[in-house]
Amino acid sequence: MTQANCSPQATEELCYFCFKVLLAKLQGKPLPSQSALRVCWDAQPVQVPGLFVGWHTGPSGLRGCMGTLKPVELHRGLSDYALQSALHDLRFSPISLKEVKMLTCRVSILHSFESCSDPLDWKLGTHGVTIAFTAALCSFCPCGTCRYTATLLPEVISEEGMSQEAVLEKLVHKAGYRRHCSPKMMRSLEVTRFQSTVCNLDFQTFALKQEALS
Repeated sequence: MTQANCSPQATEELCYFCFKVLLAKLQGKPLPSQSALRVCWDAQPVQVPGLFVGWHTGPSGLRGCMGTLKPVELHRGLSDYALQSALHDLRFSPISLKEVKMLTCRVSILHSFESCSDPLDWKLGTHGVTIAFTAALCSFCPCGTCRYTATLLPEVISEEGMSQEAVLEKLVHKAGYRRHCSPKMMRSLEVTRFQSTVCNLDFQTFALKQEALS
C-alpha cells in the first residue's frame, strides 16, 4: 500500500477546521478540539507524512504558507500551521480578523517522499521538490560553509508554469543563496521529490457550511 493510500486525503473538512482555528484565535476563543474535524477516523491519532496550510486572497494572492516535511499528527499539525501561516509567516504581516472573509484556505497533505537519482529526476505536474546543498559562505572564505534548503509544493510549481531548471534555480535563491548558480553546483544539488493531495475552501463556502451546521 502506498503512502497516498495510507494517509488521509486533503478535504474541505480539513480546510473548514483551519478556518475555525484561525477565527477562534483572532476572536480570543478556545481553539476547537479534534472532534470539530467531523471526519471518520479510528480512535488512534492520525499521522500524515507531511503537511502545509496556506492562506490566499484571490487566485494568486498568497497571505501565508507554512508546514512540515516530517510526519505530524494531523489535528495538531492543522492547528499549528493554520495559525503559524496566518500570523507568523515573516514574508507577510499577520492576518487580521477583518481579512478572514476574503481568504481561501489551502491544505496540502504530502506523501511519497523519494530521493532523486539526479536533480531532474522528477516530473512537472506530479512532484514537489526539496533541495539541499552546502556552499561556501563567500569566495574570500571557502573554508566557511553553510547548509541551504528550500521546498516548492507540486501545486505551486504547476501554477507558476516553470521548467524543471527554473524550479531548481528558484529553489536555490529561495534557500537564501545569493551567488551565481553554476552548472556544477546545480548538478550537485540533493533533491527529494514528493507528491501531495490538495484542497481549497473559500470563506463564503466555509460560512455556508457553518450556517448549515448551526
